Amino acid sequence: MQPSEQELIAHSLEHDADAYGQLVERYKRAIYRRCFALLRDEDAAEDIAQETFIAAYYKLASFDQSKKLSTWLFKISTNKCLDVLRSRKRFVDDELAIQKMVAPSSYDSTRQAEDNEVLMAVTRLDAPQRVAISLYYFEGKTYDEIAEMMNKPVGSIKGWINRAKKILRKELA
Repeated sequence: MQPSEQELIAHSLEHDADAYGQLVERYKRAIYRRCFALLRDEDAAEDIAQETFIAAYYKLASFDQSKKLSTWLFKISTNKCLDVLRSRKRFVDDELAIQKMVAPSSYDSTRQAEDNEVLMAVTRLDAPQRVAISLYYFEGKTYDEIAEMMNKPVGSIKGWINRAKKILRKELA
């Protein structure tokens, strides 16, 4: 039987590297996918995912164990991705990676083209709007979860998503 998340956290706080390694194993794919969804750059996503786990290790004592570890890790990774996006003048655009990630091979070519058009439009949004709308629609997160991850008020998240939807409607019309 696998140890619980709380047990692994407790052991990690006692500097048990194996316990922390098990936590990393549980969440590394999800964190990488989140980073890739926001950055669209495999190398940068891998780097930020690693940085997330390093930062989380050093801040683990401050983690509120009444909350979900995954949400906390997603918040750290999202903030790190936003830092990268802010430092870039342009968003890295990789159509093939986006197509592989979002469009299953069973889609017909018309559907793939439509999906790619939507995704390309999303990549042209401002960073906060792009992150918020991606988390909402592609990751299925609630306004509250997004607000917590981005460390912003729920009203800001709703505003960014509404503005993004208006821009996308206009651009895709």
